[in-house]
Amino acid sequence: MSPWSLSAGMIGVMALDDEPDLIDELLEELVPPDLEARPKAEQVAVGTSLLHRLKESLANDPESLTRQMSRRQVSPELPQLIGEVVIAAAWAEDAGGTFLQATSGDWDTRARGYDDTSSRLVKALRDTAPKALVDRLEAALELRHFVVHGVWVNGSFVKHPGTGEPFDFVSMKRRYRTEAPEKDTKAFMKSALKWLAREFWEIEDELEKLHSEVLFGKGKAE
Repeated sequence: MSPWSLSAGMIGVMALDDEPDLIDELLEELVPPDLEARPKAEQVAVGTSLLHRLKESLANDPESLTRQMSRRQVSPELPQLIGEVVIAAAWAEDAGGTFLQATSGDWDTRARGYDDTSSRLVKALRDTAPKALVDRLEAALELRHFVVHGVWVNGSFVKHPGTGEPFDFVSMKRRYRTEAPEKDTKAFMKSALKWLAREFWEIEDELEKLHSEVLFGKGKAE
């Protein structure tokens, strides 16, 4: 396990495989695609049969239906938590781009990575900023992708491997530029989102210090 994977588990973030959606799978398997075009009597018969099959499927796991429905009941705190991460990440990226521009020594030509994608920003910073700091930024931006681009659901159906406590949220995002459609999923604690916002602010502060050193000279008083 990598140091980042270990720390991610400690702060309350975990990648996970998708749990099958019981209701969707049953509907896909049992409901004929032309059901609405069939006679009403047949529609009623199919519906009755479906309810019977659903009852049988839930017999061994009576809480599964409630669990499926609760996933969409996301905490009212989530928008604020997401917003704090987005704001802090934007400041960190801006600090990185400004630092790159300052190190180029040319304020009339856009520096490589100044206003590029986050991955290109990280790549450009690897030539100028400390490796440990860039590694932190890259890891934080990977989590930011789930925060910004993910579909959020209630995470109570996933348990933290270390504490056994249920996660607060699960985020699923589509994987970028794959041959076939794929998706990635991560479970988050509220504390993990708060930590991620703080991490971006700390990274932003370190990048601004580097920026100042370029402009005014290392160790020189402002």
